[in-house]
Amino acid sequence: MRKLSICLFLCSFIFLSSCTEQIQKDEYTFYAMDTMISIALYNEKESKSIAKEVENIYLKYDTLANDYKNTNSSSIYTLNQNREITINEELKELLLYSLEVYEETHHYFNPFIGRLSHLWKDALNQNKLVDDKIIQKEINIMNQTALEIKDDKARLLGEGNIDLGGIAKGFATSKAVEFLASVPCEKYLLNAGNSTIALGNKMEKPFKVGISKALDSGYLKILNLKDCIISTSSIKEQHTIIDGKYYSHLLNPMTGYPADYYDSISIIGQDARALDAYSTACFAMELDEVKQFLDHYGVEYILSKGNQILYYSKGVDSYA
Repeated sequence: MRKLSICLFLCSFIFLSSCTEQIQKDEYTFYAMDTMISIALYNEKESKSIAKEVENIYLKYDTLANDYKNTNSSSIYTLNQNREITINEELKELLLYSLEVYEETHHYFNPFIGRLSHLWKDALNQNKLVDDKIIQKEINIMNQTALEIKDDKARLLGEGNIDLGGIAKGFATSKAVEFLASVPCEKYLLNAGNSTIALGNKMEKPFKVGISKALDSGYLKILNLKDCIISTSSIKEQHTIIDGKYYSHLLNPMTGYPADYYDSISIIGQDARALDAYSTACFAMELDEVKQFLDHYGVEYILSKGNQILYYSKGVDSYA
């Protein structure tokens, strides 16, 4: 399920902390994966070429994961349309990871939610709800769909469509972070539309990261972070109010309806692709399930509801 279809500004706002040492900051911005992405590099001589390579990574995965238009013969769109295609190694890796997370999250992340995701997007754009009979029909289709990958062939079994919007940006960010480590480049801030933020360090100093309230101004918490990833799912920029109730773009694959347990979930850890998938999946889990799931992986997290912190893990205080 896509976290946003146009531009995703979730609930992390970056403040750059002051430092007495002279810092040369070069910042580059580009558009990919339906959002503005920015990278700031500090005291880096080859900043322009590094930023261009990061942009190319996001553009590549934008093409591969796009399920709305025909961008490439090896893409999610062409797989959904043709049901069986030849795939390149990058798409194969992305699809295999989606199946891994599908099982790991006990289907709370469901890559076969594409048809239902599109139905809800179209309905909410018209301030309407999807009829319950249609939802139940689509859940059955989704649950009876499978993906078969053999060598360089991918085949969709069943009538469902794939949507990797819940992990594609995190996956691309993980590839960008791998590239930055290979340069090596350690002093950076990579903001992938605020849904996934990769923080290096700035002359060994942390960045101040404000976790915004989802439905109001102000912040839930201010954290000092470096050398980590923070991934956020939120209803902040994409929600529709119908009869006084908020309906988000984030769906619960178990019910077929927009998930409504939380306003936002922010997770702090090291693996961008996993954190993106986890924040998507956990949005559909009840609180006890979220605790059990995320505590198992040793990540830190903050959950909010009604513009207030609902719960946060103990380790979050170490970043305050």
